[in-house]
Amino acid sequence: MEKEKKVVEKVKSGIRGITLIALVVTIIVLLILAGVAINLTIGTNGIFTRAENAVDRYEIASLKEQDELNKASNFIDKYMNEEVKVEGVKVPKGFYYVGGTKSDGIVISDAKADENKYSKEKYTDQANIPGDGLIGNQFVWVPVENIDEFIRYTSYYKDSPNSAYFIECSEPSPEGYRYPNELEEYNNMKQSVEDNKGFYVARYEAGKENIDGVDIVVSKKGAEVWNNITWGESMTSIGTEGAVAKSQGMYTDKSRYNVTSTLIYGVQWDAIMTWIDPSYKTSNCDEKSFVRNSTDKGNYSGKLARCGSNDNYRVNNIYDLAGNVFEWTMKEKSTGYRVDRGGDYHNSGSGNPTSSRWNNYPDNPDVYIRFSCSFVFIDLLKINY
Repeated sequence: MEKEKKVVEKVKSGIRGITLIALVVTIIVLLILAGVAINLTIGTNGIFTRAENAVDRYEIASLKEQDELNKASNFIDKYMNEEVKVEGVKVPKGFYYVGGTKSDGIVISDAKADENKYSKEKYTDQANIPGDGLIGNQFVWVPVENIDEFIRYTSYYKDSPNSAYFIECSEPSPEGYRYPNELEEYNNMKQSVEDNKGFYVARYEAGKENIDGVDIVVSKKGAEVWNNITWGESMTSIGTEGAVAKSQGMYTDKSRYNVTSTLIYGVQWDAIMTWIDPSYKTSNCDEKSFVRNSTDKGNYSGKLARCGSNDNYRVNNIYDLAGNVFEWTMKEKSTGYRVDRGGDYHNSGSGNPTSSRWNNYPDNPDVYIRFSCSFVFIDLLKINY
């Protein structure tokens, strides 16, 4: 019995010994695991360190990506807004150089497909850039090197100098006979002409195209002439359907085009005349001068023609300055009329040369009257739109 008791106690003692060893081992294992866990968590290559490194790498990558995006954006902006000049003449944003020279008439278009189509490298006759094959609205640069000469001059009537309307006409109209902003618009136009040493004028008579049931203004060869149109609603209101409103509405997207389109001013018309024939300033043009006698340089056939109907009617790369239909201008006469220029298809080139002045009520849609657009830069005017 005593023997059996000793055996039982020995077994119990063995069990207690194994348990303590297991406990110690377990504790050691746990400590090792804890150390490993701690090292993996906060050690040099631990989870926290790796996470911090990942955040840093992400931020660096994000900065690099943003930098690349900025570079790409700057490249696109530079490409889209890059200043293009031809003989020192700026081609405005949204337009493309077609061909021509400063002396003969630089032609631009608002269609990318027309770019350099008749440049010097591709076309030798820069004084006679064709209208064929061009799809965009086209404009021609009119140089005004000396702003002191950007003034009104005596026109011609029946082959002789005519100053009858010269004294009575004014631009802008006198206070009380002009619409809101007319004086400001005139001053902005003149400042732009001075800053840029010139302006662009529509290459063709104002044409008409119907897009989705709406008639829009175009300056394209072969277009239907926008005829029988009023200047505006009255001397003091341009309304929405007359020549002034249609001209001003041609380029209103300032994010795409950095120009302001307007109905042509009388002083701009005279600038075109002096560009074509410098003798116009002295009222001493040769009797065969285009501005004094426009015979064979415009449509006086008795029948209305389309825009750019005849290449012989092109002078300094501008079509139809003479004949076809009269031109509304911004000029005022005798506080009750707006002035129109040039001749019409019912008369002759000697009796109604391109420099002629006429007048009409602003709300009268005379059957022979059309209009011409011009535009100036806005980026140098420092004004808000």
